[in-house]
Amino acid sequence: MTKSITVHCLSCFLMLGASAATAQDVADGDFDYDAAIEDLPIESEVYGPATTFTNQSGGEVNFYGQLNLAYQSFNDGDETTSGIVDNGNWNARLGFTITQPLENSTIRYRFETGLGLRNSAAISQEFEPDWIDWQRTSLRWFEAAFDTEYGTLSLGQGSTASDGTAGLDDSFTFQAGATDSSDGFGSFRFRDGNGDLTDVTVGQVNNSFDGARRFRVRYDTPVYEGVMLSTSYGQNILTSGDDTDYYDVAIRWTGDVGDFSVRSAAGYQWLDDPNGENTRRLAGSVSVVHAPTGLNFAFSAGEQVDGANYIWTRLGWQTNYFAMGRTNLSVDYYKGNDFLSDGAKTENYGIYAVQTIDAAAVDVYAGWRRFTYSDQLGGSYQDAEGILVGARFFF
Repeated sequence: MTKSITVHCLSCFLMLGASAATAQDVADGDFDYDAAIEDLPIESEVYGPATTFTNQSGGEVNFYGQLNLAYQSFNDGDETTSGIVDNGNWNARLGFTITQPLENSTIRYRFETGLGLRNSAAISQEFEPDWIDWQRTSLRWFEAAFDTEYGTLSLGQGSTASDGTAGLDDSFTFQAGATDSSDGFGSFRFRDGNGDLTDVTVGQVNNSFDGARRFRVRYDTPVYEGVMLSTSYGQNILTSGDDTDYYDVAIRWTGDVGDFSVRSAAGYQWLDDPNGENTRRLAGSVSVVHAPTGLNFAFSAGEQVDGANYIWTRLGWQTNYFAMGRTNLSVDYYKGNDFLSDGAKTENYGIYAVQTIDAAAVDVYAGWRRFTYSDQLGGSYQDAEGILVGARFFF
């Protein structure tokens, strides 16, 4: 029953996209569909201006980056673990892009790496990684892309076709609390009713089934009436022993319905593992912003075929109440089923705030989230709470 509801919800996203009017920037091909998820465009209201150098032929080189340190606290019902971390929801990074127009086409290069700082996703009650531990898995992007009137062809490490389809969220509070909790608190373990740590982690029972970055070849069609189709094939060359082939397809749409700006996306992944079971995943999301008031709504749903599934929703408000910069507030709710075992239930919910200080190119933020998990295996799990309070400096 839950599975059919999930599929129906994803179908609704696409029906909405097919029936509404389109925004002019999308019709002109200027819209970046991933603009409200982790991998934001280089020059944007949220990411801030990049350091740009130009040549006489119209080429540009952009350097950019950010630091995002946070105070992390996790109360597992018996004990509290806390400390300073690199916020895994939007980690510290450096990168550059090269863009060179060529008559009616454009060649683009992008390189980006995380700094390898102590990541919030790696902290647990019994483990704290070194402050600096850069590894090749910290590499995020190294790709070349070719833009033409027939679409875009990309080759190298970067987003697969479905990456971002489950994460559309225009509340701009995702650094305080993303769609699921794996990057913020993923390694923390639940305690049982006796106060003993279990083997169940937050990350194992919270998942948005979103796509990922892989070494891939990807093709995106031109945008037509607000719709773009994408497909990709890739492998995980940064992790030893991963022989899986990753295939992705996705559809994205954006447009305006009166005073409402709407973005929607859906993706399908199939993971062919020659050494294990094959996996199929379906996920999608929609984000709606009411331009006059700044009120916004996001919804996401997904499933691993013949496995776990989830729904997630967020209500937010963007306001320029303070002269220093925009204020973003939101609340959200996540519900998952059948993670780790049939009949298991996951719930979490939270409240988040982000304040931009334009003059300093800084976001300050705070987020609180409560986690619950239960299964039908005879045990019990204590509720837990997580807090992230930090500042993101971007350049």
